Amino acid sequence: MKSKTLKTLFYYLKIEGKLLSFFLVIRILMTTIDIYSPLLVKKLIDKALINKDVKLLTTISTILVVLYIIRFYFAVNSQVNGKLLGSRIRQRMRNCLLKKILMQTTEFFKKHKSGELISRIMSDLDSVSTLCHRGLEDFIFSFVTIIVSVIIMFLFDIKLTLITLFPLPFTLIFVYKQNRKMKRGHKKVRKNNAILSSTLHEILRTIFFLKDNFLEEKMEKRFIEKNLILSNSERESIFPSSVIASGVTFYSNLTQLLIILAGGYLYIKESVTMGIILSFILLVDRFRLRIMRMVGLVDIYQNGMAGIRRYNEIMEFEDRKDGFLELNERIKTIVFDGVGFKYRDKTILKNINLEIERGDRVAFVGKSGIGKTTTVSLLKRASLVTEGKILINGIPIEDITYKSYLNRVGIVEQNDYIINDSIIDNITIVKESFSEDSLNKALQKSYTNEIFEKFEKKERSEIGEGGIYISSGQKQKIAIARLFLKSPDIIILDEATNAMDIINEKAILKNIKEEFSDKIIIAITHRLGILKDFNKIYLLDNETIIENGNFQELIEKKGEFYKLYHGIKEK
Repeated sequence: MKSKTLKTLFYYLKIEGKLLSFFLVIRILMTTIDIYSPLLVKKLIDKALINKDVKLLTTISTILVVLYIIRFYFAVNSQVNGKLLGSRIRQRMRNCLLKKILMQTTEFFKKHKSGELISRIMSDLDSVSTLCHRGLEDFIFSFVTIIVSVIIMFLFDIKLTLITLFPLPFTLIFVYKQNRKMKRGHKKVRKNNAILSSTLHEILRTIFFLKDNFLEEKMEKRFIEKNLILSNSERESIFPSSVIASGVTFYSNLTQLLIILAGGYLYIKESVTMGIILSFILLVDRFRLRIMRMVGLVDIYQNGMAGIRRYNEIMEFEDRKDGFLELNERIKTIVFDGVGFKYRDKTILKNINLEIERGDRVAFVGKSGIGKTTTVSLLKRASLVTEGKILINGIPIEDITYKSYLNRVGIVEQNDYIINDSIIDNITIVKESFSEDSLNKALQKSYTNEIFEKFEKKERSEIGEGGIYISSGQKQKIAIARLFLKSPDIIILDEATNAMDIINEKAILKNIKEEFSDKIIIAITHRLGILKDFNKIYLLDNETIIENGNFQELIEKKGEFYKLYHGIKEK
């Protein structure tokens, strides 16, 4: 698992090879300046000051100022390119992840909550971006700086180096133990943060339901409770991180004191120079900074690798299986041949046999939860049959490509999906190219143009997230306008007019029947009265079709459809 995670990280770093190389070169130059500066300081003190050489003092000081200016320039470039590197990798991974998610089946979205998927696309990949930028920088250059600094110290004076490094192992052990505590705390924080995010997403997703039922206070209490749990876990993780920071500062102060005492003694004995002592103090300060970076790196690494692991979890899902045949002709027939469907070992449909031809008006009716929507779901290819087969023009539906099939299917459901855009953009989203006449026709036949009058910007008016500024009936008009604009071969109406008043419903249904008289119209509805001119009505119960015929035939049978139509309950 770890090797796969690293492989993914290196794959994306390799894609941004040029930017990565530029970033690394700049960081190497910065590290070189950081290491070289103490050497110049030593020379400045031991040569220029001791010998009272003003020219050399001026020369070395000028070189240091120039180096510091160059380092400033490199630092800015390093930050810019490092963040750009992380941003580009995050962008690529987000695009790949969203594409993968969009290619999943309906079952995938039943198992994964939208809040969880948003977290994977946004928060998780933020941590990956930080790992690619800060993590890479801190790991490589903190390690290099510490190693090279130790080598330089040994070259200066072995005794003073050993004395200086004496507290280092104890500090590293201390940091390791505290970091383990911090790691456990951060893991708990991430878990509680995900729970809080999910709770917030649920509140905002159901906000209108909460307001309609005066449940704001109840949900506020739930949020406060989850927020308190998060706050407590954050409080627990604060102490180890604070102890680490204070401990490393204590190490730095203690080491500097040791350098002054031991270095002073060796200076008196004429074993070291004052320049060496000052250089040691500067190098130890570099130690402190790099150790702190390495401590922070642990958390960056854990978060980033966790983000990549969660990324890989989604990327390893199989895409929904597409067909291999293009549907290039109009849909003339639909055949259900012994169709059955199971979900989690529960039988929803079994042995469904029917044939639908172009020009048919078909309805699936029955009690709630009986399998009507599942039947339509199979026709939409949102789900695949587990028994039997569905044939479109004699071709198994799973053999046809999604795009060529769904381009010939128009769907209006009771939950109409509205994007946060203008009215006209909500309508035209279903078709890439269309004429002005076809658009005007769609607006007229769906009576959507009546909505324009209520807004100052007419058809260009924004209707808000989920269509917050329009009614449920107006949302359905927009969905039906899409239908007229698309002009598909199969029209699926799933409680498509249940939010409209009777006048609008009758007028729009009349327009649909006239406009699509030579197409296949399939309806799911509890308003059985609108089915009087449907020539094929299928009544579902006990997981299969129990009655079928036209409206008049089913009424005259005085069977289950008759009871359903007249609201007669069995005793």
